[in-house]
Amino acid sequence: MVNANSERMKSSIQTNNSFTLVAVAFSSALCASALSYWLTERTRSNEIATLKERRQEERTGRIRAEIKLRTALKECIKQTSTLDAEVESLRALSSSPTSSPKSDPLCMQLRAIGTIVSPYTKRMGTPRQPQLVPSSRGFIDLDQVPQASVVGITDYSHIWIIFEFHANTDLNTTKRTKIRPPRGGGIKVGQLATRSPHRPNPIGLSLVKVEKWDETNRRLYISGLDLVHGTPVFDIKPCVPWDIPGYPDRPDRYLKVPQWVSQDDELSEVEFTDHALQQLQRMVIEGRLEPLYTSENDGVEGARQTLTEVLAQDPRSSHKGLKENARGTTRKNGERDSTYKLVFGKCQVEFVVEETEGKGSFAKVIDVTAIDFRPESFVDGVPLMSETLAVKES
Repeated sequence: MVNANSERMKSSIQTNNSFTLVAVAFSSALCASALSYWLTERTRSNEIATLKERRQEERTGRIRAEIKLRTALKECIKQTSTLDAEVESLRALSSSPTSSPKSDPLCMQLRAIGTIVSPYTKRMGTPRQPQLVPSSRGFIDLDQVPQASVVGITDYSHIWIIFEFHANTDLNTTKRTKIRPPRGGGIKVGQLATRSPHRPNPIGLSLVKVEKWDETNRRLYISGLDLVHGTPVFDIKPCVPWDIPGYPDRPDRYLKVPQWVSQDDELSEVEFTDHALQQLQRMVIEGRLEPLYTSENDGVEGARQTLTEVLAQDPRSSHKGLKENARGTTRKNGERDSTYKLVFGKCQVEFVVEETEGKGSFAKVIDVTAIDFRPESFVDGVPLMSETLAVKES
């Protein structure tokens, strides 16, 4: 009996030992698999991060090269035009004293009469139309024209500004015959049937409100503008009632636009977190939005109102990788980024776009930080935005 019990105990111990060995082996294999998976995922994550960084560097380099190329082409055209004019003058003097230099009737050289000063440092965040952000502030630095040329300009409430889209980067876009407008929901229309900045000749027309004329500093203060800081101004024309189709009858009887132009696609609401408001106040106090938004001219509330109007228009870029050309930056898997950033003066505004059943789509500003650009990051007056060229302050 004792021997039988002893045999059973030995058998039970052997069985338990076998189970233990199996469990240890299984656990070891599981740990090895988990470790291998973790190492693989870590390596993959590092590779993805490296590829993203390389892609950003390549994109920044491409944009910088395109801007420099455009600047070089402009300078080359300017020098060629000057040389042609001098040659024609010499020919005229040598041939006949009464003859005049001839020029190409299909070409015209424009000279800027002033420069725009605005809080819109980059294209991202610049309103697509001036009257959509009526609270925006700016002025035209008219240092290239006699002061007498501006006499009487304040008798008008609004003026037309003829300017150059100097911040364009993609030179190839001007060769396209059709484009996808941001509000078109993915449809393609002819390039000349839109207000796109990418045109055969990068000339723009903007309607702004006249605020005042500073004779001492030769500044024409305006509001409701949609122009990037540093934009060259070629001409200014007063806006008169006859600019409205059908005046003095009902304008809507004569003015006709496509449906995608008139549709309302504004975000339902724009919110600021308490932290973002505190940061915005700090930026105004530190002079990050001077001379347009300061502590002396109700700059905090003014900047908040302008940012509200800008974000209400959903400044996120449109990409054909998203369904129906929806707004937002695309990731590789087709999803939208969770946060977006735009530059306002010397500040970087970070916001998110959320959707709820009650509010629909709305923007929320979560942070406003200071940002400085190194001198070498500017090309033709436009800063090249990247993490390596921007120095943030907390």
